[in-house]
This record gives sequence, C-alpha cells and structure tokens, in this order.
Amino acid sequence: MKCETFVRVHLPAIRALLAKSLTSRGLTQQEAAGKLYLTQPAVAFYKGHVRGKKTKELLKIPGVSDKIEELAKKMIASQVMREELEKEYCSFCALILK
Repeated sequence: MKCETFVRVHLPAIRALLAKSLTSRGLTQQEAAGKLYLTQPAVAFYKGHVRGKKTKELLKIPGVSDKIEELAKKMIASQVMREELEKEYCSFCALILK
C-alpha cells in the first residue's frame, strides 16, 4: 500500500517541483514535458498548482529539495530514460515513506 499512497499523494508534488525547477532553468513547458514523459498541458497543471498541491509539505522532508534539484540538473544535462526516472521516483518514495 505504500506505493499506492506515494503515487496518489507524493508523486504529483514531485512532478510539480521538477516541472518548476526545469522551467525555471530555461526549459519550455514542452521541453520539460518531454523530460518528464508527460504532456505540455500536464506540466502547465503542475506549474499552476492544479495538480501536485502538496509541494510545501513535501519540501519540509529533509533531503527532498536537494534530491529534486539534483534530478533536475541531471535531466537538463542528458535525457533520463523512463526506467531510470521510475527508479528515481522509487528513491523519493524510500526517502519520504521511511
């Protein structure tokens, strides 16, 4: 059940933080969407806080902010494959739900 909770509650907030970080570094919403394997409208929803509303709570967890920035830098430097991104999400889960 931990995975279900993570996907429902925390994954949208992580995507919102990543979308914000990627676009603040100069990527367009379309480019950020490609790196996140999402659509541009989904990125717009994450940036507009329509999705991923728990970002403030998530950022209170030690290590989350650093991990978001580290992953965003990695995504800008090169294309992170979908499987690798899924593993990154799993490492967020381990950090958040420990």
